[in-house]
Amino acid sequence: MSRRIVPYTDLTENLAFTDTGTVWATWRLEPQKYGYAPFKKRSMIKKLHEDLFQSLRGEAMLMGITASLDPSAMVEAMIEGVDPEQCPHWFHEVAKTLESWDDIEFGTRTFWLSIPLKSSSFKETLRRHGTVLRRKFHDTLALPGMSPDLKLLESSSLSSAQALKNLPTMFRARPATPEEHVWLALHHMQRGLYLDEAIGLHGHDKSLVEGQARIIPEPWMDQGAQTDPRDENKDRIFRRRYIKVAASTEPSYQQVLAVRSMPLGGFEFPGGEWMSAIDQLPFPVDWVWRLTTIDAREAKKQNATNESRLNDQRDQRTDESVTGSNAELDVHQRDLQLYQQALSRNEKEVSITPTVLLAVGGSSAEEVSSYGKQIIDFYKQMEVGVEAPLPKLMEELWQSMMIGTPMTPIVKEYSLPPTTSFDLSASIPIASDSLGAERGPMLGINTTGGRRTPVLHDIESAVMGNKSGCFAVVAELGAGKTLTLKKITASVAERGGRYLTIDKSATHEWLSIANALDKKGIQSTAINLVEPEYSLDPLRVFGIEEGASHVESLAAMLMNISPSDEMGIVLNEMLNPVHLEQHGIDSLGKLVEFLQEKTDDPDQRRLGRTMQAFSKKKQGRVLFDETLPPLNKDARGIVFCTYGLELPSPEELSQGFLFKQLTLEKIYGRALYALIARIAHQVCFEDDSDLALFMASEAHHLTSNPQGLEIVNSFLREGRKAKAVLGMDSHDPVEFGDKRGLIPFRILMRHTDEEEAKKGLAFLGLDPDDEEKVEKIRGFSPQQADGKIVPGREGEAMIIDQSGNHGEIKVTLPSDPEIAAAILTTPQAARIGG
Repeated sequence: MSRRIVPYTDLTENLAFTDTGTVWATWRLEPQKYGYAPFKKRSMIKKLHEDLFQSLRGEAMLMGITASLDPSAMVEAMIEGVDPEQCPHWFHEVAKTLESWDDIEFGTRTFWLSIPLKSSSFKETLRRHGTVLRRKFHDTLALPGMSPDLKLLESSSLSSAQALKNLPTMFRARPATPEEHVWLALHHMQRGLYLDEAIGLHGHDKSLVEGQARIIPEPWMDQGAQTDPRDENKDRIFRRRYIKVAASTEPSYQQVLAVRSMPLGGFEFPGGEWMSAIDQLPFPVDWVWRLTTIDAREAKKQNATNESRLNDQRDQRTDESVTGSNAELDVHQRDLQLYQQALSRNEKEVSITPTVLLAVGGSSAEEVSSYGKQIIDFYKQMEVGVEAPLPKLMEELWQSMMIGTPMTPIVKEYSLPPTTSFDLSASIPIASDSLGAERGPMLGINTTGGRRTPVLHDIESAVMGNKSGCFAVVAELGAGKTLTLKKITASVAERGGRYLTIDKSATHEWLSIANALDKKGIQSTAINLVEPEYSLDPLRVFGIEEGASHVESLAAMLMNISPSDEMGIVLNEMLNPVHLEQHGIDSLGKLVEFLQEKTDDPDQRRLGRTMQAFSKKKQGRVLFDETLPPLNKDARGIVFCTYGLELPSPEELSQGFLFKQLTLEKIYGRALYALIARIAHQVCFEDDSDLALFMASEAHHLTSNPQGLEIVNSFLREGRKAKAVLGMDSHDPVEFGDKRGLIPFRILMRHTDEEEAKKGLAFLGLDPDDEEKVEKIRGFSPQQADGKIVPGREGEAMIIDQSGNHGEIKVTLPSDPEIAAAILTTPQAARIGG
């Protein structure tokens, strides 16, 4: 009877009992988030890989298996924690988003480590083989299957638990489940057909399912797909470097490739991550490493033997030419010497002999052959030799990629030369480019590598976890800064949060999104500070008790007085809530009237004259016109349209003689901007159960004066305590203020100016002198001659997410067409209700 291809006899917990008597333990590993990480983090991740390799002894399998992401799981992540009755529009947005994914293949890579467990005693070895014999006997007589010996189960579980303790904790190794073993086997047979079921992320069933392994079908193998009709497959036999695998589904055409050589000089680190680089390819590639690891001491003995043999060969040869056989021996001798030195790097060092196998699959021979060629060409650029063996050998290599399959001489023949944990770890195999949060609204799509995944931006979970939810966007004009802020605003509003934003644009570009949200029942109010329909009078908006302090700050800025000055003391006394109530002063208009007509105090009358001068200005209506209804501060959205307000320049603010010459319009504009910031601060901080977002587009208008900067810093330092979040954008990150280092989530979009691009990279915590990244930033979302971005290139950005991970994304528009259209629209004039 021929030997089965699927080696399992039983599966329980993370244990696979095989038909050779060997018991394998398998764990799922959590990858390290690598992406565009800075050098310090990359070095740390490399060291973690060293620790992992040094924890292994003997044989092991390390696997990186691609998997399709389950759309339903992604949808669950986007709606988790959101009440459908309170936020029906968000569920509509998520449904539309799901529809938009039809043409996108979202995928990820799963990582697994499997090792054969050593027998703890001779008795255990007998139990293992006895179990195999009994199983074969029952199979021969068609009897019901048998479970492994109970003592064998117990001893194997203990051995597995002990092996787990030796693995570095940062990889968060989790015991694989029987279902995951089955998933891996079926994936191996159906590779490239996208028939895999979604794989679970957490938990495992510890109970033994009798005959669990038997749901894995025995595959049928066709070397070179010789059963294909000639009119369908016209490849000549000797060119058919693929196999055809069929189980219970349609056949999968697969190609297994082996890594055969590395550059003579090795790889520099960082930059030579040849294994993790495979995710740059636009199609899924699975890989399996068959490893044999020994201690450095034993490896040195073997190396000394090899060096002695090399010397013997040298003595037997007379060729002294530069390119002759002695020259080749010199190269081998140098490699042995370098290897010897590497083994002596530290006392924990080990020697590893890897066989690196890559596998691709598809629904046709032509498809899989194309993938294989692309892999060979991809690695050729890195001076890594990859080859596709003949089909007969390929079938054996294919079998060796399955957990529990013994390591055969053919597999060893395809091994790379022995190396060390230090050198092998530089390939960074267990890494991912994943970005964003585990739940929340989708900001865009991860484009760091070839595998596309949604990038979720969960502001609320950040603040609930006692972290800042603040974020900032850096880019030049027309690169997508405002679009990004609008998208985040819409998602916060549709998920039940509230928003306030400053719109400095001449086109009132935020009104369309506010209008669209208002039509969906998310009450939004816009106030034009130059031609107002509502009043911003703090006494009317907040009432006397709360509004008095805002008026005091406003008046102090208008008159440029300090709280400790004589006039500052007069102002404080005048705005005492008790005094205001006694005189029936519940608005700025009544305050001016009192100061002008109902007091004989010269200092108070001086205050009145100054405030009256501002009230007579056109822009004064928004504060002093009592015929205007007060702004509804309880609206779920408020847009402050400030175009037309004159603001002092940075030079005027920093140079005393220029500051004294400021026009009334600029003094008023500066004070009004500070008042808006104070209003936004109070609204956002007053209810710590309500997520509130303050958007400061063109941040320099707010941070250029001390009062506005103080509000910005308050959001950055303390916003998390009140679920208050600040979002900003600017072309220069310096304009986010002196506390910009507290902004955790940062987005960098196009900057064609080289110096500005470098400043943006530095803001992300990346090397500003990295020429490749600088050119990438300069080339994001390129513009056509008409100024519009090249179709399909919109939203390109580099980010550092809430957890400090770096990578590239493509910011996407909301899927709701009404919201998307509103984000793209910049009307010349618009009005919305309050």
